[in-house]
Amino acid sequence: MRANRTRTALALILVAGALIGPAALRAQDAQESPPPAGPIMKLGLGLEYFSRTLSWDGDLRSSTMTAAFGVARLDVELKKGFTLGAYLGYGLSNFNGLVFRSLPFSLDYEAGSSGGFLAGFEAEADAFKVGDIEIGVLGRYVISLGGTRTLAITGLNKSGSVDAKALWMRVQAGPVVRYTGYEDVTPYIALTYDRLWGTFTATETVQELSGTEDKKIAGAGSIGAIFGVVYEPFANWSFRGEVGAIPYKKISGGGLGFDLGGSLKAVLSF
Repeated sequence: MRANRTRTALALILVAGALIGPAALRAQDAQESPPPAGPIMKLGLGLEYFSRTLSWDGDLRSSTMTAAFGVARLDVELKKGFTLGAYLGYGLSNFNGLVFRSLPFSLDYEAGSSGGFLAGFEAEADAFKVGDIEIGVLGRYVISLGGTRTLAITGLNKSGSVDAKALWMRVQAGPVVRYTGYEDVTPYIALTYDRLWGTFTATETVQELSGTEDKKIAGAGSIGAIFGVVYEPFANWSFRGEVGAIPYKKISGGGLGFDLGGSLKAVLSF
C-alpha cells in the first residue's frame, strides 16, 4: 500500500513538472529578454483596393470610383503602443461615369483606370487596456497624384483629344478596439471618420477649340467601420488584413448603400 502511494506521488510530481516546467522557462526567458529600449523599425509591403461612391455637381449626381494600389512602407514603433508610419506606392484609379458639360463639347468620361503615384502617413496609439481589451486611436492620410492621360475623341466630324488628370485624398481617423487574448492573432474593430475628396480635371481640344473643366468630387459617405486581424507567426514577422464598409445615402431612388474595401500588409520588424 505504501509503495503504491509512493509511486502515485512520484507520478504526480513528474506530471506537475512536465506542466509547470515549460511555463517557468517561458517566464524566465521573458525576464531575461526585456523589451527593446529604443524604437523598433518595421519594413513592409501592402496592397489595397476600395470602391467609393462619389457625389458631384453640388451633390446632385453620383458615380463610382475604384482604386487599387501597392505600396512600400516604413513603420517606426517609437515606444510600446505608439507607432508612426509612412509609405509610397503606385496605383490605378477609375473615374468612369463623370460627365463634363462646359467643355467645347460635352464629355461622358468612360476611359477606365489611370495610373498615378501616391503617398500616405499613419499613426496608431494605445490609450488604455482593460484585461485583454485594448483601446486606442488611429489616423491615416493618403494622397494620390494621378498622371495626365491623353485620349482621342471619337464620334465627332473633327479630330480632337482630352487630357485627363485626377487628384484625390483620403483621411481616416477614429477609435480602435483590439482583443489581445490570443497568442498569435489580434482581431480589432475601428469606427472611423472616413472622408475622400479631390478634383478631376479634363482639358478638351478639338482643332482650334479648347476648354478645361474641373470636377470637384467627394465620397458620398463619411463614417466607416474597419474589421481587421493581425497575425504574428514569428517574432519579427506580422501580417495584417482588413475589410471596411462605409454606408451612404443614395442620390437616386433613396435608401442606403455600402462602399467596400480591403487591404493586406506584410511587415518585417528589426
